[in-house]
Amino acid sequence: MTSLPSARSASPMRLALCLWCVVAAVVSVRTLVVPEKHTIFPVLAGGTAHWWSDRPLYADYAPLDYFRYPPFFAVGFTPFWVLGPRCGGVLWGLLGISVFLLGLWRFLRDVKPACWNPAREAVFLGLGALAALRGLWNGQSNALAVGLLLLAAAALVRRRGWTAAAVLAASVLVKLTPLAPALFLCALRPRRLPIRLLLFLIVGLSLPFLTRPPRIVLDHYREWAAQCGHLGGARWPGFRDAWTVWLVLRETLHGRLSAPPLREPLNSSVYRAAQLLTAAAVLAWCLWRRRRIAEARRLTTEVLAMGLAWLMLFGPAVEQATYVFLTPVLTWALLERDGPPGGRRLVVSAFVLIMLLGWGFAARPVTAAAPVMLAALPVGTTLFVLWLVGYGFAAPVGSRFKPGEPGA
Repeated sequence: MTSLPSARSASPMRLALCLWCVVAAVVSVRTLVVPEKHTIFPVLAGGTAHWWSDRPLYADYAPLDYFRYPPFFAVGFTPFWVLGPRCGGVLWGLLGISVFLLGLWRFLRDVKPACWNPAREAVFLGLGALAALRGLWNGQSNALAVGLLLLAAAALVRRRGWTAAAVLAASVLVKLTPLAPALFLCALRPRRLPIRLLLFLIVGLSLPFLTRPPRIVLDHYREWAAQCGHLGGARWPGFRDAWTVWLVLRETLHGRLSAPPLREPLNSSVYRAAQLLTAAAVLAWCLWRRRRIAEARRLTTEVLAMGLAWLMLFGPAVEQATYVFLTPVLTWALLERDGPPGGRRLVVSAFVLIMLLGWGFAARPVTAAAPVMLAALPVGTTLFVLWLVGYGFAAPVGSRFKPGEPGA
């Protein structure tokens, strides 16, 4: 029988949960006081309103922004739209907080390889609360999507393949951003998991047809495809990916000390090729790790971390708030005791660059004084990738990944 934790061991965890309660309270109060400022909730609600009134879903909601989510999201957001910007906004924020916290908890219990003491687990959850605040402050769905990814990873380790596929599909249907990490996780169970994921995606993409006439739904899907193509090369100043590194490097080589043209459209065939080649390299890494590691927890952690790192460097529409996707595995690496030799400086540097300069209020004065620091987030991600590679080579060699592990 498992003994109950002592008061001393439970105290750090209570502090971490109190911090989460503070985050929930701050986000809720901010939403109640200014429900329609510095938040994308009006855009999300506007998309749902357009859906039910059969208006163009992906029009420019001036002076707000474009609706960028799949039609499934417009339907699923209906309860929050009906409740309005205050009540609906609060519940939307609490949903993201709850799923992200649950994902972190399941990652602690089911996925992370090493055994930690309660204090280390509490630090992990506490740092996760700070990361969640960055992804929740403006009403985005990043915390919700990454929480679902973490839950899917936990389901894989527990050998619940159908559950993992369903949760992965839910994450992608909420936001297309997690598609690449979801596909990399499919490398853990390449014979069954991709088919199951595709099945759930087809079901999810078909559900909107139950709400509106088929012709109208098809028009919305055509709009969505056209918008994805139109925005594929578009940029805005908040982007922080490998292309940002190139822009900063180009300006530095030309001796310019001003900020690079961050809005410059991405129309480089070389960069597109780099995206494909690096994705293939990550997939090859995941399959190689699958052959080398017999322990499901370590394998799932490595694949998830490498997939999320690729997403931050070469994924679509990666901005400062998107880095909430990386913070769970980055925090795990920071607290992991079995890192590679000399890897401590790498992961600490990555953590400082991403966790501190990922906040706009901290990054703006630094980048204004030194525009080269615009590359801090992708450089930090690169350092994390180097740590992951070292961690992988330091791993003990195991037998071939067994069919029953995970996702049977």
